[in-house]
Amino acid sequence: MASNKRDYYEVLGISKNATADEIKRAFRKLAMKYHPDRNKAPDAEAKFKEINEAYEVLSDEQKRKTYDQFGFDGLNSQGFSGGDPFDIFNQFFGGRGNASNVHFSFGGDEDGSPFDDIFGNIFGGNRSSRTRSNRNAEEQLYDINIKARFGITFLESILGCHKKIKFKIKKTCPECNGTGASNEPGATEVCDMCHGSGMVIKQQRTPFGVMQTQGVCPKCHGQGKIIHKKCNTCGGARYLEAEKEIEFDIEPGIINGETIVFKGHGNSIKTRTGDLYLTIFVQDSKVFQRQKNIIYTSVLVDPMKAIVGGNIKVNTPYGIKEIQLRPGTKNNEQITLNGFGIKSTKKGLFNRNNGDLVVNIVYASPNKYSSDQIKELKKLANIDNPEVEKYYKHVEKELENE
Repeated sequence: MASNKRDYYEVLGISKNATADEIKRAFRKLAMKYHPDRNKAPDAEAKFKEINEAYEVLSDEQKRKTYDQFGFDGLNSQGFSGGDPFDIFNQFFGGRGNASNVHFSFGGDEDGSPFDDIFGNIFGGNRSSRTRSNRNAEEQLYDINIKARFGITFLESILGCHKKIKFKIKKTCPECNGTGASNEPGATEVCDMCHGSGMVIKQQRTPFGVMQTQGVCPKCHGQGKIIHKKCNTCGGARYLEAEKEIEFDIEPGIINGETIVFKGHGNSIKTRTGDLYLTIFVQDSKVFQRQKNIIYTSVLVDPMKAIVGGNIKVNTPYGIKEIQLRPGTKNNEQITLNGFGIKSTKKGLFNRNNGDLVVNIVYASPNKYSSDQIKELKKLANIDNPEVEKYYKHVEKELENE
């Protein structure tokens, strides 16, 4: 009786303004929960039927409109009594196909977990046509895009450079147009497993019951044909290899691991051409280190020159620069050369300001001095250093407190 039925929106737990996607999501969740093969509760089958009936009405635009306006009586007047709930479930999760194209595979198959196809159909639909299946089969032959690594030196990454690269590409055989078969009569025949469609319906046993999914035919690999005589040009490979060379510029400041995309320089499948994805590998430098747009380096300095001050030479990515050390420069003191780091570029990551070069001063071992020089140094050594005097007083005070 209609009066004993619960409101369909209440059954699915949704509002009367729910969208088609919200209805589908609610049904998916509840159907999985109450499917009798998964849920052994006494009332599971009754709830499962109720859920499927609600979905059958609310997912149909015309039936939903009638139900919203006239309720259950409006549906009954049109002869609606609810369909087979298991048919609705199978159509939603797996779809139905020609029984002659069914390929049975229980507990998974060579293509992977049975859940791959099940959830692919749930979220993506099961609308593959022969054209789409053939395209999928072609793409499984080889990746239309090419991925490669290219090494450059540290200085090349800072300054930019012009490079060449040679690589192999694959393209559809022009003789057989990618079929791999000879053009002679009788070279191919229609596949007896998929009957030329390139696709088969698979039944898989899962925790939710027996599911039907659609996949590429394992016998003809989606081609719909069995090859008896291979193409003389490609030998049945369906593609030819060719060597390609391109020249390109690497912009200053490129980061290790950054990828450059070259449109239209990948593999070709008939009329479609992929891209080349070139990931740049920057070699480590023994002189420089980089952090974002700042470059770090060290320079060895004679301690005496650091004490009295003077000119020293510093290696930068842009050549040698002479700088002035102030008197009393300390060991491990850092000096910043503004603008000698990563240069900004319009397309670079650091397009506001040029980076800096940070120079770390490192004391070298003292030179061997003459006797006269040592006498002069001793005079300097006898000069009191306030910082040293302060240190000794601090130590004495600490010892008194112990």
